[in-house]
Amino acid sequence: MLANTLKKLSPNPKARRKAYWHSVKAICKKYNFEYYKPNLIWINDADFKAAQKEWPREFGMSNDRRFFLFNTAKRLHNIPGDSADVGVRFGSSSFFINKGLNDSSRTHHLFDSFEGLSEPTAEDHDKKSKVTAWKKGDICVEEAVTRKNLSMFNNCEFHKGWVPDRFPDVANKKFVFVHIDVDLYQPTIDSLKFFYDRVSPGGVIICDDYGFSSCPGAKQAMEEFFADKNETLFYIPTGQAMVIKQ
Repeated sequence: MLANTLKKLSPNPKARRKAYWHSVKAICKKYNFEYYKPNLIWINDADFKAAQKEWPREFGMSNDRRFFLFNTAKRLHNIPGDSADVGVRFGSSSFFINKGLNDSSRTHHLFDSFEGLSEPTAEDHDKKSKVTAWKKGDICVEEAVTRKNLSMFNNCEFHKGWVPDRFPDVANKKFVFVHIDVDLYQPTIDSLKFFYDRVSPGGVIICDDYGFSSCPGAKQAMEEFFADKNETLFYIPTGQAMVIKQ
């Protein structure tokens, strides 16, 4: 302990950084928190770091989930279709999807009520406690805030309204990337029913909420919908889940 404390005072920046990392590691271990190992390549990915600098850090999802969206989108350049984000909030996911695709000829469609969540249903209640983490109107963000956050893009098309009311706007479109982040069962299953047949082969559907205990309805919706489909549902350690359309 004393040796590590002394290393924090070292004139060598690398030694100081390593000493602080050991302190953080000890705290995380004590309280059962996860931490990133400093030699993980994605943390210092040049393209991702450049994108991060353009995004207001206080807004939106964690960096591992951002990188997963960004890096997945980068691999879809040869597949036709627009992109869609269902449940936009501050626009963090839309930003990193757009940055990864890096193709302004594709329209990025944003679906959100901008009035917060819809009413939770029985599927959104914890099976043991019978309570839900959510209520109608939670995590509300004004549309003007999101529009400002994404003002650097000229290919964003906003569809304000409740899921699935505005989906007919894009009924004739094909999609390469569909991101679903609506936390609850009903809007998740409604999104899957609409977008599944409109995703190009090789395109992806990602559910942000699949692996979070606060969102049992989203997990149930994904598992129900893909139970009789040919695609495999991949559970990502970030809490996201991904399907690659066949």
